[in-house]
Amino acid sequence: MVKKDISGKISGTIIKALLGFFEDEKPGVVLPDITDKDLLQPTKDKQHGDMTSNIAMRLAKHAGMSPADIASGISRRVSAMLNTVPEIDKIEPKGGFINLWFSPRYYDELLKEIKIQRANFGSSGHGENKRVNLEFVSANPTGPLTIAHGRQAAIGDALSRILKFSGYRVTSEYYLNDFGRQIDLLGRSVEIRYRNLFGEDTPMPEDGYIGEYIIDIAKEIKAKKGGRLLKKKSAATKKFFREYAIRYMMKLIEKDLDDFRVKFDTWTSQAKIEGRNSVNKILEELKERGYIYEQDGARWFASTRFKDDKDRVVVKSDGSYTYLAPDIAYHNDKYRRGYDRLIDLLGPDHHGYIKRMKAAVQALGHKEDSLDILIVQLVTLMRDGVTVSMSTRRGEFISLREVIDEIGSDVTRFFFLTRKLDSHLDFDIELAKKESADNPVYYIQYAHARICSIFKHNLKKGEKVSSRNADLTLLTEKYERDLIKELSEFPLVVRASADTLEPSKLIAYLSELARSFHAFYSECRVISEDRDLTRSRLFLVECVKIVLANGLGLLNITLPEKM
Repeated sequence: MVKKDISGKISGTIIKALLGFFEDEKPGVVLPDITDKDLLQPTKDKQHGDMTSNIAMRLAKHAGMSPADIASGISRRVSAMLNTVPEIDKIEPKGGFINLWFSPRYYDELLKEIKIQRANFGSSGHGENKRVNLEFVSANPTGPLTIAHGRQAAIGDALSRILKFSGYRVTSEYYLNDFGRQIDLLGRSVEIRYRNLFGEDTPMPEDGYIGEYIIDIAKEIKAKKGGRLLKKKSAATKKFFREYAIRYMMKLIEKDLDDFRVKFDTWTSQAKIEGRNSVNKILEELKERGYIYEQDGARWFASTRFKDDKDRVVVKSDGSYTYLAPDIAYHNDKYRRGYDRLIDLLGPDHHGYIKRMKAAVQALGHKEDSLDILIVQLVTLMRDGVTVSMSTRRGEFISLREVIDEIGSDVTRFFFLTRKLDSHLDFDIELAKKESADNPVYYIQYAHARICSIFKHNLKKGEKVSSRNADLTLLTEKYERDLIKELSEFPLVVRASADTLEPSKLIAYLSELARSFHAFYSECRVISEDRDLTRSRLFLVECVKIVLANGLGLLNITLPEKM
């Protein structure tokens, strides 16, 4: 099996050569554990081979040798064993790197393995079944989802799929911020609009929410309750408006997410965490450990003991919590649920949040690297060259719903994933609507539709040509070999995407695979009078179809059969 060849036979051969080299050259040297997980990576420049390894550079300090000498020694030993590894054509050192080229035998076996594994091709046990909690979106229910939230949703959903495909047990989670000042302000804003509908001249607070959706909520309450709430200004009335507004907004948010094909396994309420007295309990626990102290009438978390640049207030002098306090309790709750690793996707206004939360998880007794906080940069929607404001309080924003309705979920999702998550994204909505090679999602989906067309054309022939028992040694043309090499990198790209938590790597890969396929299609006639060659090329094309389906499936983008 190819997966075994990559992670087992080829990597095992290199490890065997490596251990033999050090046994002869540096007997007694203590080396770190060496596994096949990160031994090989695809090369950026194909002139340097199909795969490369930086193991020599990683071991140089331990061995007290130069990376170039280690790479040369390992390469010599592997070269002497090539008769037992027909999947490798040649291997050679380049500075501190070890570069290798796969043989035609390897690529033939690869295509067979794609056909065997089909939907499982590219999957692995790399995650070792570790439990991961992936929290994303978690938008305050104070307004509709913006395109910034949409980008988080697309990235989080893709990451969840990639990690599951890579052997992790992932729970996707939405943290509902249904407690605190902003929620109180939401309820107050709705109540004021409700009173305005009956002619009361109650002014909106300067920081109140003034979007059209606030009026819609007030109208719905008026339709259900009439004027019965006008004379009531009790705590119970405030609670009613607050809770009604939350329910209304969450229905909108859940509908938008559902139409965007994003599902969450768990929804966690901040109000419930607060209601269980979890915040006070965890602060007392941290105090017992010596990480909470009092100063100037406030309670402080000694985060500088874990490399933060300053200690952080968790309870203000008026007795109210800062944002950090409930967040510590919330993350503690995640760990208590048995997760090995926590991943949070947050907006760019949370950069300062990283060090204090890293400090908090260590104070709770967990490793710093058990928490990943990923900052997802904002999206600028370009419409006639004008950048549209996205302030939910002023009500001037482009919602995710508007974009989905205009260009569809597939295109919206794809464009959100095109750049690294920590890079600002300029979303050209006019480009997104084009049905041409200029539009990257159209270009990739068209590759899949074109393959479907090939198979339909084959069915219409007087005698269908089957790819069964295809002679893959006939695939010797440059465009055929380039396409096969592109297919071989899919499992590695999936692994790299999981390791770096970057779905954009898959976008780049699928774009390159589509480019290779379209070039192959232009230069190599798939269905011809040569039945043997037709059979082989149909086999190759079916493999491309499988990999496109697997890749787009990880991004939750549909596969059209015609365009």
